[in-house]
Amino acid sequence: MNTSRIQLEKFEGDNASTQFESSEYRRGKADGLVQAEADNSTKIAQSISEISSTLSDMAFGYEEARHHILGQLQPLVRQISDKVLPNIAKVGFGAHLSEFINLELEKSASLPIQIGVAPDVLQTLDDLDDYDHCVFVSDPKLQDGQAVIQQEHVEVFLDIPSLILDLQTALNGLESPERSTSNGE
Repeated sequence: MNTSRIQLEKFEGDNASTQFESSEYRRGKADGLVQAEADNSTKIAQSISEISSTLSDMAFGYEEARHHILGQLQPLVRQISDKVLPNIAKVGFGAHLSEFINLELEKSASLPIQIGVAPDVLQTLDDLDDYDHCVFVSDPKLQDGQAVIQQEHVEVFLDIPSLILDLQTALNGLESPERSTSNGE
């Protein structure tokens, strides 16, 4: 709060020397200063109250205007949500999916691929063309016809001997059983 003291001037008459300040004069002066400070404080409090009231009215008016505008825009927002967005998604889905697949393929193609094979197969693979992204490594747990392909967190196990055995079992199961005397012949 900013208050200032009131400075009273002394006026001296032409023929008078320094006048003596009486006790009533000092008491009146002190009462005047107290009254001026009280009036100043009252005016400051009233100004703060008026500013606060104006700001509250402005906030209420802003909220009312916002509510009114949103109410007017609601049908448009519903139409955009119900009709426009599904059409945009439908039209843009193929392009988005294609872009995503291309990015993933580029990312995947740039990652190194490690291929584990049986130790005796590794020598024959060294004679093949050199592949930039492929590294062949020996894996003693694998046998001829098996390979483990690893890229980042993906691992694929190829097992040709098991595939051949499964195919042979399936084909052998298709043969008709031999007729025996117990079947009536």
